[in-house]
Amino acid sequence: MILIVDDEPSALVLLDMILRRDGYLVRKATTGKEALRLLEREDEQVCEVIITDIRMPEMDGRQLVAQLRANPRTSSIPVIMCTSTADRATVIELIGQGVRDYVVKPVVAATLLEKVRAVLYAQEPVIEPRTRTVERLQIDFGEYAPLAVSTIPAVEQAENELASALLGRNGRTVRAAAERVREPASVFGAKRAIAAARSVLSTTTDQDAIESGRALAAELVELRSALARIAGSRAF
Repeated sequence: MILIVDDEPSALVLLDMILRRDGYLVRKATTGKEALRLLEREDEQVCEVIITDIRMPEMDGRQLVAQLRANPRTSSIPVIMCTSTADRATVIELIGQGVRDYVVKPVVAATLLEKVRAVLYAQEPVIEPRTRTVERLQIDFGEYAPLAVSTIPAVEQAENELASALLGRNGRTVRAAAERVREPASVFGAKRAIAAARSVLSTTTDQDAIESGRALAAELVELRSALARIAGSRAF
């Protein structure tokens, strides 16, 4: 879940639209205090990223970050700050306060999504923990390694198709390869590979698809390596 915090309704609508269109689950708050109350709810989804404006009534973005960092439950949630200026002094100040990155208003969709993906990539493992996969798929622990064995060929096929598409600089086939990545990647909760595939599929030009396809290719190598380690392990 991504939590967006802004007191301007138009800004909330824009951020919500950008993120939901790219497949993210979004929650909204109009003040820092409301954001903190939402994060304290036991029934709420785990928050992976917070995107907040600097200037807000009651509690501004800087104060919100200070409160987040002071609470062990929220101290590790990465924050992307929306600011009207990107001067060096402001950036240094924000980073020093625990902000992971920033975007300048008016927000450009491609820039925001790039920064969100970078933050998620930085904290996401290649695949989810074994226990989570076993519980989600409702399988026995003994079935985990064989499942990796059976998933590797699909990942390799996607790798080969993507490599050929990139070599031929064919944006359409790059997108087709990205579409086929999501099913085998989802088996093991490979969020990085899924997000990279989503990035390719959201492109509007062949050149952008090719650029994003290179990042996806790197993620597929990591995914296949992780599955190979599971397949070759006897500790199951």
